[in-house]
Amino acid sequence: MKDFDFNFWTERESAANFSDPEACATRSTAFEKTIRRRNVLEYAAGVFVIVVFGAGAVGTASAGLWDFAAAQAAVVIGTFFILWKLHSNGSNLARHPEEPCRLHHRAQLVRQRDLLRDVPRWYLAPLVPGILGVYLAGISRASDKAGWIAAVGDVWVPLFGTVAFIIFVGWLNLRTARKLDREIAAVDAAS
Repeated sequence: MKDFDFNFWTERESAANFSDPEACATRSTAFEKTIRRRNVLEYAAGVFVIVVFGAGAVGTASAGLWDFAAAQAAVVIGTFFILWKLHSNGSNLARHPEEPCRLHHRAQLVRQRDLLRDVPRWYLAPLVPGILGVYLAGISRASDKAGWIAAVGDVWVPLFGTVAFIIFVGWLNLRTARKLDREIAAVDAAS
């Protein structure tokens, strides 16, 4: 019988693709910090919108302005959906000790890229019914006193600004998604 050289196995240990669980848990990349910071700001903004528009909905409903109340309630509901989507699809991925860091980082990049690509659908679209409802309620109420042409004329500039801002937010997120595409390609090329 031959004696086996056990040094062969222990020398190979350092080449394994496993990470120390504590090191993975304590390490936080700049990208993960950016995601965390973005989410905290979005949650704070979402709570602000919910409080302001929720109070507005209650106030306008108590004054009998049901069209404004419904529009503001739609903004609140849309904001809850946005926060849920951000929490479920936009948070950092959990680290797994058996996963190589490069694969984890790539998965994180892909997850955030996909989230940003869909911003028009999950972030902007849920707010559009409520925002349009507020504008239409304002036009409807103003048209009773000044006529439709004057009412639409008074709302045209703010409505154009709102539409321009929504388009800008969508464009900015799609631009960031394209940057993440380039980072994913760089990670793939380094493999």
